[in-house]
Amino acid sequence: MVTDTRPHALTRRQAADIAATELRAFGAAMASLDDTDWVRATDCSEWTVKDVVAHVCGQYEEIAKPTVLLRRLRVAKRRYPDRTALDGHNQVQLDDLGKLSPRALFDRLARLGPVAIRRARLMPGLFRRISTDRFFPDGPTMVEANLGYLVDVILPRDTWMHRLELARATGRVFDVDDHDYEIVGQVVRDLDRAWQRPPLRLELTGPAGGLWELGDGPPVESVTADTMAMMLHLSGRDGVDLPKDSPLEAARVVF
Repeated sequence: MVTDTRPHALTRRQAADIAATELRAFGAAMASLDDTDWVRATDCSEWTVKDVVAHVCGQYEEIAKPTVLLRRLRVAKRRYPDRTALDGHNQVQLDDLGKLSPRALFDRLARLGPVAIRRARLMPGLFRRISTDRFFPDGPTMVEANLGYLVDVILPRDTWMHRLELARATGRVFDVDDHDYEIVGQVVRDLDRAWQRPPLRLELTGPAGGLWELGDGPPVESVTADTMAMMLHLSGRDGVDLPKDSPLEAARVVF
């Protein structure tokens, strides 16, 4: 159990190191899949394992090649006018990449993933400050709605959550090391920055768990839960069952 009452912000280099470690972990999870795994259902509604992998590949592809993101946003607006910009964009990712073979997806991520992380680390400040609301005006709002936060924090977090989904869908072991704790810590940091209830003591148990305090002042409430279950809950997926009067029952964090 780690005590870290105020999760810290990441430097650009720390963020890149965590993203690179998570990318390797996701690649290892992909490599462990067999032919029967790719069609299994996941926690993402209507998405199979292959759909999840295609989406992750699309995320890194768009950072490595920003023009791909702009093209997909334009196509989504035309092809899926009744969907939000984010949902339409995600569907175009699947349209583009879902038809690729597992081997092709693996090779694509292995080739473009490191390029994306390098581009994120070297992204000029002017671009890092661009608001993500320009691309996804009707999507969930991050605590820092800019490209810098998207590539530093949300990208590895999203990859991490999808790796957890692969493990849950296929019954594989979800491997955890120090970088997982850092990713969980950034989730808690976002939760803390948006916290408007009385101060809370949050204890997450199991791998990548820790002890944190949310809000200003001495905690007046306490919640204990399994780390992975709480991450699923905060992302809006089925995770831990909390009482309706729990201070975290309606809490959500962007993944």
